[in-house]
Amino acid sequence: MNTKWRNRILYWFLAIIPLAGIWMVGRFSDSFLFVGFLFFYIFTYRPLLDTQRLISLGKIEEKDAWRFFVPLTVDTTKYIRDLWLG
Repeated sequence: MNTKWRNRILYWFLAIIPLAGIWMVGRFSDSFLFVGFLFFYIFTYRPLLDTQRLISLGKIEEKDAWRFFVPLTVDTTKYIRDLWLG
């Protein structure tokens, strides 16, 4: 398996597996903890993961990475193909 496929599978794993953990917290814990983990995933974890992936692919520069952490600043839909298949 070449590096491109390994990086792609690693991104898929890192993006999807935490959702299972959030689901488990929501299933077996109170709703406040579930919402806290969900907000952490949406506003901190995914922007951090996505910016690192896009920087490594050369799609964005490091100086523009902060925009992913401000809601509604970047249209992330234009990067979906690069993130999931790049």
